[in-house]
Amino acid sequence: MDLNSVHRIAQVQGQGLNIEEFSGLEVAMLQRKLQENLVGKMYFWGKIFGTTQDYLVVHHIDPFAEFPDRKYYFCTTSDFVLRAVPHISDEYTNQASKIRVAFTGDPSFFAYNGEEEEPEPEDPDAPPVERFREVHRLAYTVKKIDQECALVPRGALSLDTGKKVITNTNYQGLSYETSTQLRAFMHLRRPENLQGIALLKRPGILKTDDFLDCIDNDLPKEMWAISHDNSASTVHVRNLYWEGFGFYSVLKSAEYGAAYFGNGVPNYDIAFML
Repeated sequence: MDLNSVHRIAQVQGQGLNIEEFSGLEVAMLQRKLQENLVGKMYFWGKIFGTTQDYLVVHHIDPFAEFPDRKYYFCTTSDFVLRAVPHISDEYTNQASKIRVAFTGDPSFFAYNGEEEEPEPEDPDAPPVERFREVHRLAYTVKKIDQECALVPRGALSLDTGKKVITNTNYQGLSYETSTQLRAFMHLRRPENLQGIALLKRPGILKTDDFLDCIDNDLPKEMWAISHDNSASTVHVRNLYWEGFGFYSVLKSAEYGAAYFGNGVPNYDIAFML
C-alpha cells in the first residue's frame, strides 16, 4: 500500500508507524529506487515486531512484468537502510516453517535451538560461513503472508490481450452490498485453481475478472473477517490466521490497500477459536 495511506490500516489494527519510522522509510525508499534505478513506485508492506527491534518491509512491483510479482526490501527500526530480502532454498524454507517463537529483530541471529557460532575460516579469501539466520526466516514469513493474504477487490485488475495483468481503468469500487461478501475479494497471487490457470492460457481477449483465486474458497472461511467503518464508506478485511494483516477498500472508489502489523507467527489455535 502507499506509505501515505498507512493511517487507514492503523484505524482498524491499532498499529502504525511513528514519525521517525515514517520519515526514515520515506527517505530509504527513495534512496533504494535511485540505487537500483527502479521504475514505478515502492509500497509499504508491513512491520514485523521483534523482541529487541522491529523489521519494516516494503516492496516494488515491476510495471512491465506479466504478473505483479513483488520484490521485497527490509530494514530495522534502528537502521533505515533498505536491503533486499534474500531468496531462500527449500532447506531454509523447511527450517523457517518449523519456528514458532517471536522474531528477535536481529537479521544475523541464528541460535533458535541454542546453536553456537561456527568459527570463521582462517583463510581470509575463503567465503563467509553460510548458515540459516533470521533474515532467511523473515524472507519465508513475508512471502508466506503475501501468498495467503494479499488481496485485491474483485474487478480491480484485468487482463490485456497479451495476458498481462493490468489495472482495470473502469473499476469504480465496490458497493456496500457487494463488500459484505467474501466473493468480493481476490488473492493477489498467481492463480492456483484450475479455472484461473486455464483462463490465463486461453487465447484471445477475456472479459472476466475470475482469473484470480477468490477468498470465498479458502478453508476455513471463518479465517476472514469483514467489517465496515462507522460511516459505512470503507470496508476492512482481516485475516484471523495471520493476525495483524489488514486490508481496506474505499467503497465506490478505486482506492484500496493492505499492510501487516504483527509478530510474524501465525495463529495456530485458530481451529479452537472458530
